[in-house]
Amino acid sequence: MHLNRAFKYGDGLFETIRVSNGNILFLEAHFARLSKGLTILRMQDSKKPLSIEKFQKIVQDFLVKQSDANLRIRITFFRQGAGLYTPQETAYDYYIESSPLESASFSLNPKGLRLGCCTSVQLSIDQLSNLKTISALPYVLAALEKKEKGWEDALILNSEGAIAESIAANVFVLKGKQVFTPALNQGCIAGVMRQNVIKIIKELDLELCEGAVFLEEIKDADEICLTNAIRGIQWVREVNNYSNLLKNSLAERLIDHLNKIISLKL
Repeated sequence: MHLNRAFKYGDGLFETIRVSNGNILFLEAHFARLSKGLTILRMQDSKKPLSIEKFQKIVQDFLVKQSDANLRIRITFFRQGAGLYTPQETAYDYYIESSPLESASFSLNPKGLRLGCCTSVQLSIDQLSNLKTISALPYVLAALEKKEKGWEDALILNSEGAIAESIAANVFVLKGKQVFTPALNQGCIAGVMRQNVIKIIKELDLELCEGAVFLEEIKDADEICLTNAIRGIQWVREVNNYSNLLKNSLAERLIDHLNKIISLKL
């Protein structure tokens, strides 16, 4: 434990991956984000970086030992070796854990979520913002505020006062035929499901608007959706003090298209 830099410094990254009927969903997108993060953190040999083939083998070797076909997998990569804030090595190690999921397909939440806006913390905007680092204290504080106030999720603002994301999801806001979502330069995670939903939105002949999204702008929203790689799409019924009685027709269309994509992969 005394050499575990994940424990001592939060020196690492993780990916949360959905497995459906034994198939790894969106493997390439998860690998691309992980690989970018390993490079930014200088946590791999630049002459022999982690390959997608090796990453796939790591996950598949783990799946062979599992009894469930539908899983939520978390794989954490952390830097090996000694050193204080300054690492002495670039090599990584990894740890995988899983929990079972009920279904191979994504399902829409029957009741819309009630959200609030986090006031206890803001997200910084820098080269780490788009990565899933294991230094997750801002999200922990936001989750504690959510729990204390009885919300089901919370919007988290960035250091410039715009919406970045929710505790564990990217945010999409529908107004008429336009869908607004915080751009990657707004401090949000570069979500794998976000990537897929953006493609689907374009196929649905809606106008995608990536940029800064402020709380005042969601007061006249038609719908708000949250997206992540495990739950897929969730619809929001209310954002405390900002909007209420929101609909879910876009969320239904998105999840229908998403499940069609998944069925082609299975």
